[in-house]
Amino acid sequence: MALDHVQTTQMQFGQSVVNRHLTAFSPPGVIVEAAKYPILMAGVLASTEPSEWLSIYDHPESWGGLDRDAILTMRKRLYRFTVPIDARAMEPKNTIEVLQTIALSVSPVAIEVETSSLPPKKLSTLGGQLPASVCVNAKSIEIVSEPEISRVAQRITEQDIPSSEAAWKLLDYEYTLDQVARLMSVGLLGRIDSRRLVPSRGAYKAVIDAYVSRSLIELIEKPFTDSYRLGMSELFGDNFTILAQPGEPRVDYLRIERTSNGLEHGASIQGVKNVTTDSKTSVFSDHARFSAFSNMVKREESAHLTVFHFSRNNTNNILGPWLARAGVAMALESNQVELDTRENALMVLKSFLVPDISVWTQENPLLDNFGGAFTLVENNLPSNLIR
Repeated sequence: MALDHVQTTQMQFGQSVVNRHLTAFSPPGVIVEAAKYPILMAGVLASTEPSEWLSIYDHPESWGGLDRDAILTMRKRLYRFTVPIDARAMEPKNTIEVLQTIALSVSPVAIEVETSSLPPKKLSTLGGQLPASVCVNAKSIEIVSEPEISRVAQRITEQDIPSSEAAWKLLDYEYTLDQVARLMSVGLLGRIDSRRLVPSRGAYKAVIDAYVSRSLIELIEKPFTDSYRLGMSELFGDNFTILAQPGEPRVDYLRIERTSNGLEHGASIQGVKNVTTDSKTSVFSDHARFSAFSNMVKREESAHLTVFHFSRNNTNNILGPWLARAGVAMALESNQVELDTRENALMVLKSFLVPDISVWTQENPLLDNFGGAFTLVENNLPSNLIR
């Protein structure tokens, strides 16, 4: 072949991606997000900036007295360092062990993450959960500090018992809902042979349902409250008004949210199964019920609670259902107004409620009228649910 006919091949070199190792610090916190089952995106919530306040970044029980901006600033610092997990095969095993160790930890944990880039911090909404910073794809996550493991939690998670029983035991030892849901999401609760990772949102739902079911059993032999009580709280502009009255243990949740299109209504009536409830109301009502039943168990008395949640500003939605859980707890722990009759309770309730009581009932087909308790119009309800 002549020199002037030599074949040439044109080659284009792309920029190679170089992974780097960085150290981050977890409060501790983990999160599991849905992808395409059986693949889930499991990650560690961690900040690249060490802080003496790091331990409260993912511990809402410590947020009393903090304003909204302070909470959002903390959450914005928490990157979600995530890796794909096969929930069915429970692989990669070493990553799952890291997640489980962090979930069992009771103090901040230092981790080393291998990742290609670290984007600017930006607060991201996570449907039905607290917000966090952006997701960072990690090739590997390793623990580089000596984690402080909860012995009580470790002992309970080693037991081959139903997840509902394990959750109740942990809550009875005063572990928070967030801590218990964290353990369930990384596959540490339930029968050992059937444990799997589950999305964090589903873990919260399972733990709350288990707690409410067990609370109903605990309250069977407890006396009914002998008075009518009104509790109120305000959290970041959201108003919570709660009416407690004698009756079987039950929590009804009503929500009104002011939006750019007017008022948005939502209702979740406990014991009524054939009612279509929007997803936001469903999730918020679960968290409201957790706080309400916690209060009833603590008081050792049964009551029928009606929660009125008025949200003036839908920007609070970024805080997820934690806002409802915290607001209800605040209202029930406040100095409540005690009244002797249903009529007096209704009169005072009408003076407290914002917006007017007629606004709460006008768009709800479940409610016939309000007379200190809602009158349900469903004919197929059990007699003990009809007021």
